[in-house]
Amino acid sequence: MTSNWQIILAVIIVGLSIIMPIYYFYQRKKKAQQEELNKIKVYGESINDQTRNKH
Repeated sequence: MTSNWQIILAVIIVGLSIIMPIYYFYQRKKKAQQEELNKIKVYGESINDQTRNKH
């Protein structure tokens, strides 16, 4: 017969195996969005500089 600590340990392991991939996927997605925003910001700044230099 399994003891309570083995059941609890099994539940924790199964829970982490479900939660951790979701967490890492969310973090990767968030990082990609931040990089995209930085690219847009740099592009916008370059256009602003070009516009300022014309005048």
